[in-house]
Amino acid sequence: MADPKTAAEAGKEIDRIRDIVFGPQMREYEQRFQAVQRDLGRLQEELDRLTAQLADQDSHQTKKLQGLRDEMRRADDDLRAELRETTRQLAADKVDRVTLGDLFIELGNQLKNGGKLGDLLSALDEPSEQHSP
Repeated sequence: MADPKTAAEAGKEIDRIRDIVFGPQMREYEQRFQAVQRDLGRLQEELDRLTAQLADQDSHQTKKLQGLRDEMRRADDDLRAELRETTRQLAADKVDRVTLGDLFIELGNQLKNGGKLGDLLSALDEPSEQHSP
């Protein structure tokens, strides 16, 4: 059997030979691996920072969009109210169709009968006075 001391020394000798042969490559690989780990850590930090920044911007844009929606809703309500008021005023201010029809009939009768301009004007005044509220 081999002497345990000799086996231990042989193991150490093999490790020394392995370190001599592969040592520089292993150290280079270890350095590269550590550099990749550092780069990965920096990239993860940058990704986390950008994610937080994006979340902040999303929140800000959502608030702005809601504000614009509210503003649009108010503007729409204002326009609708103005349109209703304008429609109400036009309905109140317009000449009634019946009155306008009576005026045209009277005007036509006056023209047909050869009436004078003064008669036409007085005829126009009469129906408006008759149909006024």
